[in-house]
Amino acid sequence: MFKKTKLLSLECVYTANVFNFGGSLQVAAGSELEFPSHLVNLETQTLTEIASGPGGTMSLVPIPGSKDRLVSVMGLFPPFISNGAGIYLHSKSDDTWSASKVLELPFAHRCEFLTIGNVNYLFAASCSKHKANPEDWSNAGELFVVAVDEAGNSDWKPTLLLDNLVRNHGMGKAVINGVESLCVSGAEGIFAVEHDQETGFKVVRIFPNEVSEFVYIDLDGDGIDELVTIEPFHGNTLNIYKQKSGEWESCYTSSLSFGHGLSAGKFKGDSVIVVGNRRDSEALEFHKVIDLSKGQIEMTEIERNVGPTQTKLFHHNGTDYILSANQLKNEVVIYS
Repeated sequence: MFKKTKLLSLECVYTANVFNFGGSLQVAAGSELEFPSHLVNLETQTLTEIASGPGGTMSLVPIPGSKDRLVSVMGLFPPFISNGAGIYLHSKSDDTWSASKVLELPFAHRCEFLTIGNVNYLFAASCSKHKANPEDWSNAGELFVVAVDEAGNSDWKPTLLLDNLVRNHGMGKAVINGVESLCVSGAEGIFAVEHDQETGFKVVRIFPNEVSEFVYIDLDGDGIDELVTIEPFHGNTLNIYKQKSGEWESCYTSSLSFGHGLSAGKFKGDSVIVVGNRRDSEALEFHKVIDLSKGQIEMTEIERNVGPTQTKLFHHNGTDYILSANQLKNEVVIYS
């Protein structure tokens, strides 16, 4: 059913993202160990190393509007008790890439840009302030924001937005109350960052359950986004909720084992959800929506024993693809 194409071999790959950058569609990839980060040009199949280290790459995103600047979270290594993580700026000059640490952020986990007006805001979240051991969650993580221009210029003095973000794992953009917002998830639920020209940023909780990863997407074509989640942290269930009378009601649940790498979108005309298991079957799953009102979802295993860490659906040159970081096989692949 699915054709698999390997783009890159990378030991203990964790991060996989895809975006338009420098005039081409590019796949970005990084390892959670001490290995380089790369870009793969999907037009030319060219592989470019953008950072030789330090590795521990949790996120890798382009600066909006830039052709030669990226931002990443690096330095968060298993078993995730070191405090050397932070935000790195990747810069290209004359086809040569350099990386510099611009922000110390112990246990940094996720970063993402949101453009408001003409300003690019970089949001960065940590899963903890300090961990004595892998199971220590006594020190809550934080969410920060800082303005960064297209050239990567910033004072790198971020504003603290949230100081009680426990077990952060998810971060993404969603349309909340008609406005594109930055959302993060953790033990206390999902939070949306609202922005007002006069009062600045405000954080509002919009979903109460402990959520590992999430996607807001219209799966049934009614013009209203459903909420798709992995619950709880690195959780054991995939869930779909519909909003009714201001409340989220569950309409689908499926079991997972160490759920990871959630994405959703269109694939060959169907609304689908892609999610990974990092234990037991270690399968990359494909959930096709048949009739959401009846809870009819068709699940297919794309591939077993791959241990996906991040996934993304995208469209390129007339074909739909699923990008996956298959950590167990040390590979970045696309399925079509």
